[in-house]
Amino acid sequence: MCDYPSLVNIQLQILSNPLLISDFIRNFSNNLTPLVLCLQWLESVKQSLPIQLFRQYKKLIDEKIRTGGLFDFDYRCGLRIGTFLTETGWLVEAIGILQLTQQHAQFGTAEELTVLRHLMRAQTLAGKLIDASKTYDRMKRMLSNVIRQTMAIRHLPGKESEVQRLQDLQAAVCHSFSLYNFEDLNYVSSYDYGIQSLNMINYRSPCRLVIDVLRQVARVFLIHKKYEKAIEMMKLAIGLVAQEYGRVSALYAATLEDSAILLLACNQVSESVDVYGDAQQLYAELYGARNLLLSLAQGDLAYGLCLQAYVTGHRDRALCHVARAAGNYQRILPPDHRMLAQVRRLHATINLLTFDRETNGAIHELSVDCFNHKEIEPLSVRDIYPSIHALL
Repeated sequence: MCDYPSLVNIQLQILSNPLLISDFIRNFSNNLTPLVLCLQWLESVKQSLPIQLFRQYKKLIDEKIRTGGLFDFDYRCGLRIGTFLTETGWLVEAIGILQLTQQHAQFGTAEELTVLRHLMRAQTLAGKLIDASKTYDRMKRMLSNVIRQTMAIRHLPGKESEVQRLQDLQAAVCHSFSLYNFEDLNYVSSYDYGIQSLNMINYRSPCRLVIDVLRQVARVFLIHKKYEKAIEMMKLAIGLVAQEYGRVSALYAATLEDSAILLLACNQVSESVDVYGDAQQLYAELYGARNLLLSLAQGDLAYGLCLQAYVTGHRDRALCHVARAAGNYQRILPPDHRMLAQVRRLHATINLLTFDRETNGAIHELSVDCFNHKEIEPLSVRDIYPSIHALL
């Protein structure tokens, strides 16, 4: 990545090749910081690489439909790009690419269901819950087919890896269902799907899937006031991220943001602020000050607003505070700006917190074992597997 203005068009032309970007994501999936920096720099000079990727990806699909060529080009190209853009906050562009990818995947199969689960995640995080609801309904119908397919081959010799792949897909779908229902404020269904996804993973499951499940289940435990279990889930997630991605990674910073909200829900305010500060420092080290200025790649939580809302001490005041902030953002930001999407999602986050009026101060008597993320040992999926099922 180079900051010379004269190289803007050259860099944009090179990086807008979906096949090239897909290969980069596949080969360097554990550290995509350089790619994020490129997107961020181009954004700062008013050139949107995600939009260019969407346009070029659409051209590739149209060409394949028209000519039948591009034999090395399949749905996984768009899936990788759409997933990457979702994880780094370019949600509108991710939705567009994943919708095209769905048309490119084999209809009614595990391929399509894999794409749909990432599409619904992007729609949910973008606050487009009406669209996510339609995706959710289709996925529920398709999930039963995958379950039947898994049962049909479960005991056939030589099918162990295929069975594992289908079981992981079911866990991933249930995780996405839990996330959607959580943001839609349907906490009972979110809890049920979260526990289902936790039951489905095992020590052979992909580590990123396990991390996502642990982080989501910590949230559903928290919404149901199961504080000790939520803390244990978060500690497992931190240990696994430290092992697989390292303590200097964007995923580690995002997990620390989750931990900051958890600590705030346990009324450990100063500890929460310290952990969030660690996350922001890590983002600054990874992406530089420009990242913070543009609100790019900072994670999914508008934590400052959440903290301000919490210290009001009353849920109704907190919600009014967030509503006013959302109105201010709407006046100054484009409709699909990433910060606006974060603010819209704060209602679900605030529901994790318990305010003084609700408990007559009892929240201050909440006794939980706090933790220092720096002292948590790295853990593998095999290490944490027994601990997961001990918590169920």
